[in-house]
Amino acid sequence: MVPTLGIALSGMTAQTRRIEASASNVANLRSKGAVPDAAGTVPEGKPQAYQALGVAQSGTNPGTRATFTPITPAYLQEHDPQADYADSRGMVAAPNVDPVRERVNQMAASRAYGAGIAVVRTQDDMLKSLLDSKV
Repeated sequence: MVPTLGIALSGMTAQTRRIEASASNVANLRSKGAVPDAAGTVPEGKPQAYQALGVAQSGTNPGTRATFTPITPAYLQEHDPQADYADSRGMVAAPNVDPVRERVNQMAASRAYGAGIAVVRTQDDMLKSLLDSKV
């Protein structure tokens, strides 16, 4: 017997993780920080830019697993000389978040989640039909 319900639920959980990562990215879109030095260290006492998140999905038997992964590069340099943490060139580190990409990710995750719900409903209907025919 194919564990359809478990596969659908693992897919729905993966899509939930995608929405969580995307929502976090959008919420922290303006969380800028100091530009790290060559070693990748932010000067002491200076804020660090938000590290944007992605989601990596991998197959399990049965189903799928989703894990948060950092988006690289972690930041893009942006000119903001008024910021207290700007470097000598007036540059700050802005999170590498593209709001358009995030919206597309949210829509895709929502559609995939809906497909998982459809699978669960179909399995429920089939089970009800089977039980009704046995009576």
